[in-house]
Amino acid sequence: MTTIYNASLHRDVAQKNYKLFPDPDDKPNILVSPAYNMNDWISFLTSDRHMIGKIIGDSGAFSAASGTSDISLQQVIFFFKQYGSKLEWYANFDSSFSKHGFEENISNQLRMERQGLKPVPVVHNFFTKEIEYYAKSGKYPWLALGSTQSTNLSDFQYAVDKIKSFNPDIKIHWFGGSKFDWMTRVPVASCDTSSWAFTGKFGNINFFNPETNRTDVIYIGGRAKQSKEAKYHFLTYPWKDLVIQYLWDNFKFTHRDLNLPNGGNFNKQVVNLRFYVEHEKRINVERIRRGVPLE
Repeated sequence: MTTIYNASLHRDVAQKNYKLFPDPDDKPNILVSPAYNMNDWISFLTSDRHMIGKIIGDSGAFSAASGTSDISLQQVIFFFKQYGSKLEWYANFDSSFSKHGFEENISNQLRMERQGLKPVPVVHNFFTKEIEYYAKSGKYPWLALGSTQSTNLSDFQYAVDKIKSFNPDIKIHWFGGSKFDWMTRVPVASCDTSSWAFTGKFGNINFFNPETNRTDVIYIGGRAKQSKEAKYHFLTYPWKDLVIQYLWDNFKFTHRDLNLPNGGNFNKQVVNLRFYVEHEKRINVERIRRGVPLE
């Protein structure tokens, strides 16, 4: 089945989700990184493992490239030597996000391999021989697509088709995206998102509207003004009653609970995490309907 991994999930959000939705089918899958939330994700590998579904490892390379972390390749090797066996898979330290960064990234890949690790390569140029190199090597059951060139569906589709043309058995992960239209048309095995946190940060919740069969981003409050991401405001949303009923039936939350000075943002995170657990299920149902392989 196609999998959505929630990046950098907070332990308290996972605990609340488990309390509300203890069914095994409702466990969130997560992406962890040695660059942040380390205390939380170590608990997911140990004491809180029962709350979580599948777990994969990001290397923290994006955090390093963006200046939010000073993590090094040596640290990444250390962490994955300790914890890599507990993960479904973990990614290369793809420290160059440039479309010309293949030499730097393959150097890191090979250094990790020489240390006995098996990182998943991350492709940052869809239009050179980078894909061909990895896909034809026969070494890699997984390849990941970096987000920098996944800017439109046609390029994304091109990269997936190119990988599959060399080796149809390779499974593909899409870093930094979870668009329904893309995930239901293109046979990728998994993707990841941090929107369980960032959507609420901007005062919004994701809501799947059963009347229209679409997802709406609704501004709930908590910021000085409505964010650009939100198409709707809760107070004027045409299906407001559906949102009220959904929040109460699933979380015992009211609109006020999502706007509390202390706890409102946390409650929005809980709602948005639940959205992505359900989003994964809707993607798989739609892929079955369209005949797109679940991988």
